[in-house]
Amino acid sequence: MHVSCLDPKTGRACWLIDLVRQFGAKVPEWYAGQCPLLDRDRAILAPGGDALLVALDCKTGQVVWQSPNPRGWAMTHSSIMPMEFAGKRMFVYCGSGGVAGVSADDGSLLWDTTDWKISIATVPRRDLAWGRIFLSGGYNSGAMMLQLEESGGKIVAKTIFRLEPSIFGSTQHTPIFFDGFLYGVREKDKRLVCLDLDGHVVWSSGAEHRFGLGPYLIVMG
Repeated sequence: MHVSCLDPKTGRACWLIDLVRQFGAKVPEWYAGQCPLLDRDRAILAPGGDALLVALDCKTGQVVWQSPNPRGWAMTHSSIMPMEFAGKRMFVYCGSGGVAGVSADDGSLLWDTTDWKISIATVPRRDLAWGRIFLSGGYNSGAMMLQLEESGGKIVAKTIFRLEPSIFGSTQHTPIFFDGFLYGVREKDKRLVCLDLDGHVVWSSGAEHRFGLGPYLIVMG
């Protein structure tokens, strides 16, 4: 499982790393699905194994920092998302055993929770305002809302609600957060669903309007 940097003009390889050999990553079922996050002059990756997250210098491929992985979480298909809370910039990642927030400055572990676990594939999530993180997945995973809170200089993640897959669960595409509501295609019946931020279904598209599990978007008319 490799990550490479190529010159955009010539296609020449600038650097190449092996996540399995260098960080002890385990190749997930259906291979790797996460997207590298380019943050300023760094590439942020989540290999799992010896390091939950790593930051690489985009020019050289050298390790700038790497995060501890005290719970031994493995790589998933989830991609890393940037987030700011309580004056701290962080990267949020869903590993095989839960969700964690890692400092963007030095890779230190700011918080984690084991409330959200998916045995097959954890894919989409949406980071909201006010320190809220909405998590969802397919294969009967359902969905969950986390609330970050700061106490005594430490950040903790508390579960606000969890939804059964019959209510909501997005298999492939990250749910859309727009104008105070969440939108996604529910795996169970392929209906487009609108949720409020308390986890209540505002409306669904109905049996006559069903969709696939792929990408969707909001278009302003």
